[in-house]
Amino acid sequence: MELRDYLEVLSRRKWVVFLTVFFTLAIVIIGVIQTPPKYTAIAELRVLTTKAGSADYLEFPVAYSERLIGTYVNIATSNPVLEELSRHVNPLPKITVEHIPDTEIIQLKVEDMDPALAQYAANKLAQIIITQSTQLSTDAPPSNIYLVNPAIMPEKPSSPPSYVIIGLGFAIGLIGGMGLALLFESLDTRLYTVRQIELFTKLQVIGDIPDARDRDPDNNLFTDSRLHTEAFHRLRTNIFSQAEDRELQALLIASPVTQDGRSTVTANLALSIAQANRNVIVVDANLRWPAIHKIFGLKNDLGLSEYLEQNAKLADVIQPTQFPEIHVITSGKLPSNPVELLSSDQMKLLIAQLKQQYEVVLIDSPASLTVTDPAVIAPNVDGVVLVIRQGWVRREALQATLKHLTHVHANLVGVIANRTGLGTSSRFSKKSRLITLSVPASDGSGIKRKSSQVEDEVRILTTKMDVLVEILTKQQQSGAQTQPVQPPPIQQLEQTDHQPEDDISSKLNDLLDSLRK
Repeated sequence: MELRDYLEVLSRRKWVVFLTVFFTLAIVIIGVIQTPPKYTAIAELRVLTTKAGSADYLEFPVAYSERLIGTYVNIATSNPVLEELSRHVNPLPKITVEHIPDTEIIQLKVEDMDPALAQYAANKLAQIIITQSTQLSTDAPPSNIYLVNPAIMPEKPSSPPSYVIIGLGFAIGLIGGMGLALLFESLDTRLYTVRQIELFTKLQVIGDIPDARDRDPDNNLFTDSRLHTEAFHRLRTNIFSQAEDRELQALLIASPVTQDGRSTVTANLALSIAQANRNVIVVDANLRWPAIHKIFGLKNDLGLSEYLEQNAKLADVIQPTQFPEIHVITSGKLPSNPVELLSSDQMKLLIAQLKQQYEVVLIDSPASLTVTDPAVIAPNVDGVVLVIRQGWVRREALQATLKHLTHVHANLVGVIANRTGLGTSSRFSKKSRLITLSVPASDGSGIKRKSSQVEDEVRILTTKMDVLVEILTKQQQSGAQTQPVQPPPIQQLEQTDHQPEDDISSKLNDLLDSLRK
């Protein structure tokens, strides 16, 4: 994983990080509030060892001095000393006895919530140790222990400040939250980004359809959304621009699991193709959970199942829609043997006949993970397009789908990432801040406009350019000899630099009409 992959994970799992930090800080703050500060008083004792030897030669018994200091350290924490101290201080505070290396000093540290009590206990403990020193063996060399630095009342707490503890808790919570986010990401097999989809499928993402959660669920045709219209225009361009060696006339739209938005994508792709003046027919081959008839508002009394069972003629099952260039074959009544019908010779004959009557044939199928319907249709079409709902499908389901389609030698055209939150939707968000722009008009006067209006006009022009590219590509493939479009002179370009967008749009329409003729 690269750095941007880690950043995407943290951005996607930001609530895990936030909640971990929040609860960690809450626990730390509660602990800080309920735990009062502690004070430490320090008293220092010196163990003085008597010198040995003569007037000419003095000897300092270092080994004996170290043993003696160690003895006093153990005596300071022995039961008799602590019992004696408990008679004066009850309950006993925390006591720590340390020997300062390379010195004869013993430190008596007493920690308690009461600074005065800590001072008293430290001095009292030193006094008890000095008294207990008389019980040492009388055969030992002469020694002396006395208080060199009595304890004073501490003014500042010895425990860490509250802000240090809270800052440490924040750091621990942040690190723990990031670790949990990476752990959840490793356990989660869903695909969240276009890059993940491309790396896993080894296929190109040819479509990026933004999420439409704010729309009416009963209205699945994006006729009034310029954002989605542009996305489907780009999808249409990407699909048919790949048709180099093999013409993509009959396309199967498949998806690994349900609720991927496959039927909605199929219907809107047909609408986009129709807007390019191509006649298209949509076949609802989902004989289990059909949805195409609901999207176009059609009856489903007679459809594909009746034709495949030879109970109806082809002309009887083809229905017109409110769009002149779009016709639909609904699923019809749900049969008991959908796989047998879809794999029959009648289905192959239907696809061949539709390819003769229509320029584009789109076939909607059920989810390929639960049934084998897409696998039996795939060998009879020119290409298969996979619809993957971003952040919804799991790797296991997608891998099984790719395996099934590969076994039947399906021509996988590409992947459509559906309901995405990135790409086009983030660039043209309606909730983005509006900026007032000054657009020069043909008369030189400034026209105040909103940036959203400018973006809408740019999207319209981009869509028309996509149509122009498709027409040119189609003419090149068919081998038609087209007259090259001569560019206007530089003087004319300079004169039309500041033409209104309506004039530019009308010129593009005239150019498209001439090319179509």
